[in-house]
Parts: sequence; structure tokens; C-alpha cells
Amino acid sequence: MAEGGTGELRTRNSDIDILTGTLSALEVSGWYWASVGRQEAAALLDSTEEGTFLVRDSADPGHLFSVSLKTARRVASARIVYSEDGTFGLDSVENPRDSPRFDCVVKLLDFYIRQCSSRDSTKHCWVEPCGTRFPIKLSRPLECKVCDLKHLCRRAIHAHAREGRLGDLPLPEDLKAYLMAYPYRH
Repeated sequence: MAEGGTGELRTRNSDIDILTGTLSALEVSGWYWASVGRQEAAALLDSTEEGTFLVRDSADPGHLFSVSLKTARRVASARIVYSEDGTFGLDSVENPRDSPRFDCVVKLLDFYIRQCSSRDSTKHCWVEPCGTRFPIKLSRPLECKVCDLKHLCRRAIHAHAREGRLGDLPLPEDLKAYLMAYPYRH
């Protein structure tokens, strides 16, 4: 096999791994609404508090996922972009080059959730096609299913554990591995 072909095969395999991992994390999360459309997402989020969001499949064939978010004015949606370098970012951000990128959609949204609760909560903004700017304020996912008790416990442990300190807990290695398989609080 030619050297270029090997590189392409590795890239395709790593893309498959990244996308499979992302889809698994989304399905476990309890807030991946899959094939819900934009209007249905807006109806689901309309009566929720500002910052509530959901992830759904994108209607745009050039993108895999979209996030719909309740803002102070209305429900907005943005595509989640998957780049050639194997990372995800938000499509409608103010400074795409400065926008954080992650190898998993759940990691990306976890970053914005953490930003919302920090002093830097207005650092990142979305820009609508008409030019209107508003801060990305993700605070709480809208769940579509009740997760199993194991997963709910895992999220509770992450919500209350100090960042990076799970390895220090006196737990069996199998349990630590389970906790780290989904290292998010939502």
C-alpha cells in the first residue's frame, strides 16, 4: 500500500473512532434527541429557562449535529461543525479561529456549560446571519430519557468531585474506568 494510502486509512479510522465515541457519549448522556427537527426542538425548549439546550441531528446534510438553545429572546439553533482535524466546534461563533474545538460533542458542550458558570461567561458569542450577537449560555441540557441509576451516580460523582481528583479516590480500578468513560457532570 502506498504511503499516502496508509495515511488516508489511518485518518478514516480515527474519524470513525471519533464519531463512534461521540455518538456513544451522546446516547449515554440522556439529552441527545436524535432526529428531532428544528421546529420541534424550539417547541420543546420554548417554556424552559434561558440556557436550556438539546443536541439533535442536523437537517443540513453537510453537518452531523446541531444544538438548539433557549436564549433570553427565543430558541436559537447552531450547527456543530466537524473539521478535517477530527474536532467539533460551533458553526455560528463570533471568532471561529478562536473558538474551542474538541474531539467529542459532549466535551464541546461541557466546555460551554463550565464557561456559563464562570466569570468568563460572555467571552464566547454566537452571531446570527442578521449580525445579532448573543453570549453562548449553555447551563442545562433538556433530557429526553431517564438514564440508568449507574449513569446518574457517575454524573453526580463528577458534579461533586474536584477536577482531576477522581484518580485519588479509594475506588477499584474498574469503577474508576467506568467513571472516566463519561467524565462529565451533565
